[in-house]
Amino acid sequence: MLPLAHVVLHVGLCGAIARSPSGSPIALHVHLADRTGRVQVDRTYRLERGDDPEEIVEFDSAFGIYRLDLDAAKYRCSATDYLFFISGLERSITENLSDAPAPPAPEPVLLSGTAPQSFLYVQPTFVLFNKGDVACDKPVAQPLPAKIVVENDQDGYYASFYSDASLGNGAPQLLALRLRTPTHQYHYVRLPIPFPSPWRGWPTSVQFNVTENMVDGIAGDPTGVLLCPKLWQTSAG
Repeated sequence: MLPLAHVVLHVGLCGAIARSPSGSPIALHVHLADRTGRVQVDRTYRLERGDDPEEIVEFDSAFGIYRLDLDAAKYRCSATDYLFFISGLERSITENLSDAPAPPAPEPVLLSGTAPQSFLYVQPTFVLFNKGDVACDKPVAQPLPAKIVVENDQDGYYASFYSDASLGNGAPQLLALRLRTPTHQYHYVRLPIPFPSPWRGWPTSVQFNVTENMVDGIAGDPTGVLLCPKLWQTSAG
């Protein structure tokens, strides 16, 4: 049996809770289920309004993609997100409760993977380009102003990509991993992931594990160009 992922959930308080007096009780319902409806977590946490702008709850989950729903019914505040968990890793997540009416559920593409702790030192981020504006071993173009949320933990990373119709009316885009060098320049590594991805009611998930050798292998490569190493492989789920 695979070990569970441990989740540390930081819940940003909505306006209604933030305006409540210190010591006010908060009943936060946490529901986590996969695409088939199989429930991992269905629990109400009894919290107390403190001085911090967030509350923290913890739970465990099996490997996979899940929809997370948070609901503080007394205050009419809620949040929804899609998350990917990796067996045996701890994941720290921040979710902000929204006052009613809550925004619609997100429609992300999820990219996650294991990574060595040294991965944090190169300040990994992701950028999108118009596919027609870039080519392997050529200088990169201006990145698109995309909505990308990245979380880097000690032994893994998690990224959510959100399609934006204003970025080219569905034209193919190219995703690249950007790594900062000690001289404050950047390596750009192409990731073979189709984007944007059509929404079919559940996120597309891609796992891409990063090793120390992969990062070391591009250390001497040119900066500011699109690198296309053949050994950097992804797997869709």
